[in-house]
Amino acid sequence: MPKYRNSLNVDPDDKDPAISRRSFLALMGVGACLIGATGVFNASFLGFLYPNAMKIPPSVFSIGRPDEVLSREGKVFSPLQKVYIETQAGKVRVQTAVCTHLGCTVNMVSTGYACPCHGSTYDQHGRNTGGPAPLPLVYFLVSLGASGELLVDKNKTTLDWNAAWFSVMT
Repeated sequence: MPKYRNSLNVDPDDKDPAISRRSFLALMGVGACLIGATGVFNASFLGFLYPNAMKIPPSVFSIGRPDEVLSREGKVFSPLQKVYIETQAGKVRVQTAVCTHLGCTVNMVSTGYACPCHGSTYDQHGRNTGGPAPLPLVYFLVSLGASGELLVDKNKTTLDWNAAWFSVMT
C-alpha cells in the first residue's frame, strides 16, 4: 500500500518514483515547444521550395486589333492594366491610370483626372495640377505587333501627349 494517498509509488520499500509530476509536466511542455518550433521551421523551409512568381500583368500587353480599337472614339478605362485607352480620328494613345503619389487608380473627371485617395488632380493631358502628386501621368508607347494587334509597352513611356499618338498609317 502506498505511503501517501496520491503517491504513484507502489514499491514495497517506499522510495519516491523516478520522476515527479512536476518534472513530467515540465518535460511535456519542453517537448510541445520543440514540436511547435520544428513545425514552424519546416513550414518556412517549404516556403522556399514554392516558386516565388508574382501574379502581375505583363509589361507588354495587347489592346486589340487596329480595326476594333480605332472603330470607337473617346476614352475607355481598362481595369486589368489600369490604363486609359483614347482613340480619336484613326489614332490611339494609352495613358496610365496610376497616381504618381501612392499608386491609387485615378478617376476621369470633367477637368481631367482626380485621385480619390489623397486628392491629387491632373489636367486632361495628365499634368499634375494639385495635391501631393509629384509627377504627371505618363503615356505608354503603342506599336503594331507581328500578329497584327496593337501592343502597349509599359516600359516605354513619354510625357509628350502629341508624340504618344499612334496611327496605323504611319
